[in-house]
Amino acid sequence: MLVSAEAEVYRGQLVGLSAHHGMSGRFPLFGCPIAAEPNACDDRPRSRGNGRSSMGDERADAVVVGARCAGSASASMLARAGRRVVVLDRARFPSDTLSTHLMFPSGCSEFQRIGAWESICEQLRPAQMRFVRITLDNGVDIFERLRAVDGIDHGVSIPRIQLDQLLVENARGAGADVRERSTVTELLWEAGRVSGVVYKDADGSRRRIRSKLVVGADGRRSSVAAAVGAWRPYRASRNGRGLVFRYMDDPHPGGEWAQTLWQWRDGDSLAFAFPNPRGRILILFMGDRREAAESRSDPERYWQRKLDQHPGCRQRIEGCSGETKLRSTGDTVAFFRASSGPGWALAGDAGHFKDPVIGQGMRDALWMGRTLGEATATALDQPAELDRCLRVWEADRDAECLPAYHFANQETRVRHYSPILAEALRHYGGDEHHPEIGDLFQRLRMPQEVLTLPRLAGSLARAVVRSNERRVVVRDGLADALVELRVRREIGRGEFRGTGTIAGSDHQGWSWAPEPARKPTAPEPSTEAEPADPQSAVA
Repeated sequence: MLVSAEAEVYRGQLVGLSAHHGMSGRFPLFGCPIAAEPNACDDRPRSRGNGRSSMGDERADAVVVGARCAGSASASMLARAGRRVVVLDRARFPSDTLSTHLMFPSGCSEFQRIGAWESICEQLRPAQMRFVRITLDNGVDIFERLRAVDGIDHGVSIPRIQLDQLLVENARGAGADVRERSTVTELLWEAGRVSGVVYKDADGSRRRIRSKLVVGADGRRSSVAAAVGAWRPYRASRNGRGLVFRYMDDPHPGGEWAQTLWQWRDGDSLAFAFPNPRGRILILFMGDRREAAESRSDPERYWQRKLDQHPGCRQRIEGCSGETKLRSTGDTVAFFRASSGPGWALAGDAGHFKDPVIGQGMRDALWMGRTLGEATATALDQPAELDRCLRVWEADRDAECLPAYHFANQETRVRHYSPILAEALRHYGGDEHHPEIGDLFQRLRMPQEVLTLPRLAGSLARAVVRSNERRVVVRDGLADALVELRVRREIGRGEFRGTGTIAGSDHQGWSWAPEPARKPTAPEPSTEAEPADPQSAVA
């Protein structure tokens, strides 16, 4: 993995931090092609001792592949419930990864629920983003205080090389056995169920762990997903926007700006400012996905062009210093995968990924990991009940994430912002006592609850009155309204693993990497029809 200059600085800081606090400072990762082979599995309850069987195979209640947001959250909850959990990760922590970094108070609440929030605040001292500001190039400028969630009244933005280290330490503190530089190479199977893993440890030795549950929390290119036959998503949407960002010293480290998550909408481009720990700030541009390649071919020319496009952003960071190299990607296809089956589950980006334009990926990964651990902790000794709980959990995940999936799909379209959106922001945003826009962006309410049909109709009427191109506004507004009605209808149906697409929201033309080769002994994906009601799904 290529690591930024910022990452190298943070790696050194965190290694020192680990030594100071008595931490080990080193851990594992995920993701190589996985094959599968049948093996016996003993489902008898086991203690949280060393887990060694008489034949040398190790035993655990659960194996989690991947130690970042979703993996550390699920491991923490299972371990706190008294289960023996082994987490395997091929990385050596602290380790960086591409991310938007943003966590609203609702996301920070997830840190608190898995027991990591106190350490994050004490050890990293992140900037506290209490306000959200959205500035449009037509003069609309709204400012709101974020609503507190579970007593937390601010959001944070933390580089992943800092954050993931503490999440791994939190899982260890909960009792999970987290192993770095450990690469899963195969899944074990017994009677059609996943029953464990084969992995290579840091010394290259081949080892086996038999378990009642294997959680794939190994990212979008999940090797666990490939091994269980869920590599290709059953639903996906091509991203319109890419992302390009860098860190720098914040020229305004004190005062209101340093507490403000700021978004600029100029033309068809978006810019963001996220204050970071230690007086740093992250600036993110989200234009057309092809801009990622442009930023790599001539980084500084690209950066200056974007600052010219976003004069408000230029003003925010004028006089900054200590800029890092640019980081970028144009590959952020949104998707849903089948995410549960006999003895296995996919959590975080391994199972579902939404466009990062709304900054909800980390929050959702933590939510998925936490709720998966809570849902399965008491069911691990009963295979049929475990499978039922996994299927119900997956259905709950879809209900939680589907509205945001569609919201992000609409935001990723590269076009000038809608005049209807401008009027909605102008009319409903900025209320000191009712932070409607802040609630929308931090997912306290669904988009459909904030932008109700009467509000959308009123915003359309005001946009028509204000515009010199009324026919265009009406035409585009009606087209968007039709998409919105279809989205609301789908959300209301609550269909499990729905493969239908909505024109205008699910964007076609997405592509997927070829599936990694599996051994001939790997089980084929089930050809049986999926049950319509996940409550009825048992082994």
